[in-house]
Amino acid sequence: MTIQEAVDDYAIDLGAKNRSLSTSETYKYALKRFLVFLQREYKVRPDEPLDRITQAHAQRFGHYLYGLKLSPATRGTYLVVLRNWFRYLGRHPELPGGSPVNPDLIDLPRVPRRVPEPDERLQVMLSIPQPAGDPWHSLIGMRDKAILETLFASQMRVSEVVSLNRNSIDWGQGLAVITGKGRKARSVFFSRRALDAIEAYLEARNDSYLPLFIHHDRAHQRPPQSRPSSPVPLGESKGEGRRRSGGGPDGQHMRLTRQSVEAVVRKYARLAGVDATPHTFRHYGATELLRNGADIRTVQELLGHASVQTTQIYTHVSPRRLQQEWQRFHPAAGGGEERDVH
Repeated sequence: MTIQEAVDDYAIDLGAKNRSLSTSETYKYALKRFLVFLQREYKVRPDEPLDRITQAHAQRFGHYLYGLKLSPATRGTYLVVLRNWFRYLGRHPELPGGSPVNPDLIDLPRVPRRVPEPDERLQVMLSIPQPAGDPWHSLIGMRDKAILETLFASQMRVSEVVSLNRNSIDWGQGLAVITGKGRKARSVFFSRRALDAIEAYLEARNDSYLPLFIHHDRAHQRPPQSRPSSPVPLGESKGEGRRRSGGGPDGQHMRLTRQSVEAVVRKYARLAGVDATPHTFRHYGATELLRNGADIRTVQELLGHASVQTTQIYTHVSPRRLQQEWQRFHPAAGGGEERDVH
């Protein structure tokens, strides 16, 4: 088996295990970087036998990444991919000698785990006045409002938000069943404000595209037109009628990208004077849920974490929060109640 064949075989295995597209692409890119490194630094070509790779090559790749001044987290991602590839090769039936490299001897950088400390003024972003007057700007403003309310209520990843379709939402129960990381299905919940914002946005659209959040610009679509609201058939809710009318061209080319949603959040964060990204909404929601008494296993399910250890990072209290609580309650800082001591 050649080196390239081993990489291709692993890529097929990732697909068979239903890894998400973003995960598969990350793995492929990391291995491609390793192959380029082998050829440039050691003249080892991808069409050569797999046993041309040595333990020293894997170790030197780690040093090479360090020399590029990549962050510990980024270097760790590359090296974890390398470890997993060699572990897979060690179980490969066509390789009686196993993997040419011992994956456990590949050193990973130490990545300090920061306690998320989301800006507590996040809700201010939801109150930024929306543009009015021009139909284009009004529609975009309604879409942005719906996106922000969805992020705030649901704690979805940005990739999960852009994957939503018109028929994703159960309007009666105020939830959607989505497929997140690792192809894991979970329920996410929408506030009344989020549902109202989404409903207003969809009512203003003049298309039947399937994606829930789409582009609105002259390069993509005709200007929105004023139209009377369609009567709802007897016995059918607005949400049901909306799901039923989602046929026609599916409009996948109109679907917003992750980068587009990130740009929306940056825009309103700047207007509100808040430090925020789409992921900040997940941090904020998880922190508030736990602070208000939610069980950690519940928060794990709501966020779609594979391991409760990932969720536990939100149980740590930040130094700033500790100081605020000290100032609030400790008599030495003027907090609490002074008690007479006899």
